[in-house]
Amino acid sequence: MPAVVDKQPVSKIYTIEFMLSLRATNKDRPANMALLDFPHKKKRQMKTQGDQMTEADKFNHTVRELRILLNKLSKDNFENVTKHILNDYTFTPALLNELMKIIFMKATTEKSYLEVYVRLCILLFRKYNDKENVEMNFKKLLLSKCQKQF
Repeated sequence: MPAVVDKQPVSKIYTIEFMLSLRATNKDRPANMALLDFPHKKKRQMKTQGDQMTEADKFNHTVRELRILLNKLSKDNFENVTKHILNDYTFTPALLNELMKIIFMKATTEKSYLEVYVRLCILLFRKYNDKENVEMNFKKLLLSKCQKQF
């Protein structure tokens, strides 16, 4: 009776020289490369074409800008960045809620910037303090988020 031999797949090992030799032959991009769909290029095209943005696109664009501003926030440029956040945007309840979520996430994960985020929250407490409309009361939004989280 013949012995059963386990056949494992053979993997090829390529040398560095072989891999580098492939680079020279594959240097040119395919002719149809421009036809490929790249999502990051779509965003740029959308901004440059002048097409009308939907409300959802405008909202997402504003949230992206707020994230960028919050990433720039530090003790040195606190006044400048907060002035942009407080004065350059028209906050809706959905946008204020989204800002609160971003600040909450950043304050709980970036401990070194906690003091800066607390100062920003105090400014937002003062500006968005609508006692009748809970959705436009930043303090109540943040408090309810903390109660749900903890």
